[in-house]
Amino acid sequence: MNAPPEEKKHPLFAVLVNPINRLSDVGATLSALIFCGMVLLILSEVILRNFLGSSTEVSGEYSGYALAAMIYLGMGFSFREDAHIRITFLRERLGAMSAFVLEIGCLVFVMILSGLSCVFIWELVLTSKARNLTAYTPAETPLYIPQAIILVGMALLTLQIFARLTALIVGGFQQYKVAHDAGKN
Repeated sequence: MNAPPEEKKHPLFAVLVNPINRLSDVGATLSALIFCGMVLLILSEVILRNFLGSSTEVSGEYSGYALAAMIYLGMGFSFREDAHIRITFLRERLGAMSAFVLEIGCLVFVMILSGLSCVFIWELVLTSKARNLTAYTPAETPLYIPQAIILVGMALLTLQIFARLTALIVGGFQQYKVAHDAGKN
């Protein structure tokens, strides 16, 4: 969500929203780098198997971890850029005030769900680390490592939801009404 210029002048943007946006940018950059690494890993596996009769033995496992990392690390950025699928048929039929209240309610609800997911994943990471759990694969990857990456991605999403909620409240109803009415035309 790109905030209007007058909204960006609010002190909360400099202190809270802008740093969260930068963290989401870092997550998206890491996601892109992981994608490049995954492509290189798969290419090396194809070359090894087809031309050298060998294998990395870990390409399937690590490609799966990379896919999860890409998805989770990019979720905060995707949310900020409105790239997530939203069902808007109800919001489009409501008046501006009702849509504003619905948007705040939805953001609070999804922030709570996302925050609870962070708590659950945090406990999962701690349990995996304490029990020295590893993958049942030749690499025996410690499971807390990919789980921790997923936790970071969920935390970025939760922070980005909080930033959107903050921007919505700071902007207030009048600013939302202008954007809502413009969206109906």
